Amino acid sequence: METDPSWAATLDTLRAPRKQNQKLADWRREAPIRPVVFEDTGVLTEDTVHLHLEQRVAQRLLARFRAQGFIHHDLSRACLAQAADSIPRVILLGRVSLYGQRAERLHEELIPVTARWVDPSRRKGKLQIYAREAETKTLDLLERSLGDSNHHMPGDSIQQKLLNAAPHDIEELLPQLQSRAEDLGVLVIEKLKKRGEREERDLREILEGQRKRVREELTKYEAKFKQLTFDFDEHEKRQIEAYMQAWRNRLGLFDRDLEQEPQRIREFYEVRAQRVEPVGLVYLWPETN
Repeated sequence: METDPSWAATLDTLRAPRKQNQKLADWRREAPIRPVVFEDTGVLTEDTVHLHLEQRVAQRLLARFRAQGFIHHDLSRACLAQAADSIPRVILLGRVSLYGQRAERLHEELIPVTARWVDPSRRKGKLQIYAREAETKTLDLLERSLGDSNHHMPGDSIQQKLLNAAPHDIEELLPQLQSRAEDLGVLVIEKLKKRGEREERDLREILEGQRKRVREELTKYEAKFKQLTFDFDEHEKRQIEAYMQAWRNRLGLFDRDLEQEPQRIREFYEVRAQRVEPVGLVYLWPETN
């Protein structure tokens, strides 16, 4: 980021506010980038910046992640943590993206697969992912490990061993990640279909209700035009006639809208493509080892 000039304005949002008439170069030199926090500390202070999802730095990082993502060969590094457990574990995080017409992103979700890690030299077969109960425990261990400020890292030899095993581990876990993603995709596609049907039905009811009200209003004025405009001057009568003509035109458009718009809403939620990609690899090393 420091060598990319396009980040300058984004990183400026992490500085203290610029003073009036202060030169930009002076401000950047005198106002260093402040530390960030990810949760509300409950205290208003200018010493830190709350990095919530709408903050510009967070938005730019997320945009880059969502636009590019990762592919298998991009995962050349892994996250390593220690857990209060006796079993080495590995977690492959994947991202499932479902797209509609014109590549509209309809759904995106991170999914994990977890497994007991075994040194490749001692494996009798491929890594097998945990069932739900063991997976839940693994993710709980990960969360507790990440929240522990006093955790220790394993030695360099273990770190190197895990890093060397990472490409092979991804290769073994990726098909199982894809299988789980396909199962998830079936559920999500069904939910999107139901949402499309519900919004199609709601829009149709709205349009039919509007058509009914416009028709009733037009019918009333056509039937009682003279009575309703008895005390009106010519300008006011012409205005009412213009309203009536607008209602007639709108009634002609309702049939087209009812034929096209509800169907367009339903088709918007139809999944046209699904993509699964690995986005992270985590090793949980036992504290006892």
